[in-house]
Amino acid sequence: MDERPPDDEEESYQSSSKKRKESKVDHTYSDYSQHQITADAAEEEASQGRGRQPTFPAKLHEIVSNPEYRHIIGWMPHGRSWIIVNKDLLIKYVLPTHFTSNKFESFNRQVNGWGFKRFHGEGPDHRSYYHELFLRGRPDLTSMMTRLINPGKRLPDIANEPDLYYISRMYPLSPGPSVSIKGLPRVDTGFYASQ
Repeated sequence: MDERPPDDEEESYQSSSKKRKESKVDHTYSDYSQHQITADAAEEEASQGRGRQPTFPAKLHEIVSNPEYRHIIGWMPHGRSWIIVNKDLLIKYVLPTHFTSNKFESFNRQVNGWGFKRFHGEGPDHRSYYHELFLRGRPDLTSMMTRLINPGKRLPDIANEPDLYYISRMYPLSPGPSVSIKGLPRVDTGFYASQ
């Protein structure tokens, strides 16, 4: 006996099972650069983390902060977003070294699943990704990041993208390595002068 719905119901049956939630990206930005992780929270996180692998954001922070990779992936000059400079080198050298899958699609799903947002508007941050808890010099904040549950498809909202350069003037981050992007002047942070 056929369990399928009658023909007139089949179309609605198929479309309802394949519908995905769509919404615009929420670009509300709260600054966490001055947020202090309490000793109790840090101790609890350390005790829960014993024997566990680092989370995706913790691994990604380590990769983005590594000056050896800055020709592949790195921080934007303000330290509040990061960019993939060379996708092919990322796939060939970085992903197999740090993750179980070396497929870019899997990496991108992780990026989206952890709530990173991408800049689509023209400007200095075009194509870079940000998360308010993912800041240069603050790997401790990644412990506060949570994986999104079924985020659905997030549509770009260019008009409401935050100005991270303006926010960084108000709340500057510690200097560190940043990438040099064609058309965007390299900002010397003085990081290497102290090395």
